[in-house]
Amino acid sequence: MKQHGSYQLELRDRTIIVRFTAAWNRETAESMCRDFLELAQTLAAKPWACLVDLRDWGLGGPEVMEPIFEVNHWCAANNQQFEAVVCSKQLQQFFIQQLHTALPNTESRFFETEAEALDWLNDKGFC
Repeated sequence: MKQHGSYQLELRDRTIIVRFTAAWNRETAESMCRDFLELAQTLAAKPWACLVDLRDWGLGGPEVMEPIFEVNHWCAANNQQFEAVVCSKQLQQFFIQQLHTALPNTESRFFETEAEALDWLNDKGFC
């Protein structure tokens, strides 16, 4: 099946920045997870952080949760210490809170702007 929606990944020092765009299907979620893990594996030996920007994301069906949940488990076991989430809708925040159950030892915060999220991560020693 063809991917719906898109994403951008950026590596900035020991922080992965992920920007989600439009509504996703499972194929897009799986593709993003593969690309994300490729980057994250290069950081896993030391603490690292993630910034997730959801402002332009149109969510997706329940099928997108499984691959992201699996990646979150991997992140929890491989030194992810912080996650800054930028979102503009309550539903986006609710969706991410469900996924954060797989990140019990990762400190997470929600922000309205990417600049605020970057400032917080910078205060934590990242970005």
